[in-house]
Amino acid sequence: MPLDIPAFNNAFGRAYDRVHRSAQPADLAAEQDKLRALVPADASEEDRTWTGHLINDLAEPPPPPREWSELYHEAVRIHVAVYPPKGTTEEQLAMLADGRRRIWELADRASPDEEWDIRAMTEDLESMENWIRNPAFPLTETPFPSSDA
Repeated sequence: MPLDIPAFNNAFGRAYDRVHRSAQPADLAAEQDKLRALVPADASEEDRTWTGHLINDLAEPPPPPREWSELYHEAVRIHVAVYPPKGTTEEQLAMLADGRRRIWELADRASPDEEWDIRAMTEDLESMENWIRNPAFPLTETPFPSSDA
C-alpha cells in the first residue's frame, strides 16, 4: 500500500501545531507514534526516509520569530497607508507610485538579508497600479446582477 502523502502531510501539520503552537502541552512521543502509524510497512525507502526526518524533527523547537529592522516596519507602515488606494484614479495611481518609490528607497538602505523582503512589498502595489490603468473588465457603477431579484 503506498503512502497517502496528503493524509500524512495533513496529520503532520496538525501534530506540529499541537506540539509547537498549542497553549496546552502535547505528548510528543504519542504524536510521533501516530505519524509513524501512517507510514505503511511496504512504503518506499524514499517515503520512509523523508517521513522519518519529519517525524524526528517534530521534537526540534521551531526557530525564534524573525526580528525585523525599523526599515522593514517603516515599509509596512507605508504599504498600509497606500493600500488600498483612495481618491480619484489619478490620486490612486499617484499614491501607489509614491508608496512604491518610498519602499524601494527603504530597501536601498536595508541590510542584504532584508532588502528583497522589503522590495516584495511593492509587488501588489504595482499590480494594483497596472489593474487601475488597464482593468481586466469594464468598471461600472451599476451593481452586478444577482439571482435574488
